[in-house]
Amino acid sequence: MKRLLQLGFVLGLVGTIVAAYFTPWFEHTRYRSLTSVVNNGGRLEQFVVQLPADRIESVADSRTGDSTTRLSHFKLRDAEGNVIGLAAKHELTVDSSMESSWLLTIPSRGTIALAASSPNLDSIESIVAARGLAAGQSVDQALSIDLPSPANSVATTGEFSDIEFELVETWVVTGVDDDGNIRGTLRLNTIGRQST
Repeated sequence: MKRLLQLGFVLGLVGTIVAAYFTPWFEHTRYRSLTSVVNNGGRLEQFVVQLPADRIESVADSRTGDSTTRLSHFKLRDAEGNVIGLAAKHELTVDSSMESSWLLTIPSRGTIALAASSPNLDSIESIVAARGLAAGQSVDQALSIDLPSPANSVATTGEFSDIEFELVETWVVTGVDDDGNIRGTLRLNTIGRQST
């Protein structure tokens, strides 16, 4: 009986995937790719998240033993401000290191999965607080903060296949809400090079 249930689940999953592949429900708007060529032959593309407007969900820190997990999901925009997909960031802090991963999904183009590891435990919130910006405050001149550890691609699909990516997060902070959420713009700068 247990095997029959498992077989039914697997067949149902496979059937759903096949049906979704052969029966597209709607066409995704395809905006032109806003890429530029980098001197060393790579391609640069910037994705943007406007905070707090593009925050879909952010699960507060959940602690389990000596580890802390944070999950955030955002609308993903191109450099012109068009919503083109979804971005998810997952952070796991264990002992004295932080593991983070990004999943950038653009339905009309493909998906990029990136991962980074850092011995630095400073979150963007703690970096902003160290610069003197507390909850409920704004700044006249935005703070620009590059996170120190770039993420590298671990998997790609669609038009991103066979391209190795590096992602650098640049936070342009204009303030902090009363509840502690950052206001401003998150720029995800990706540099892609053909896989060898």
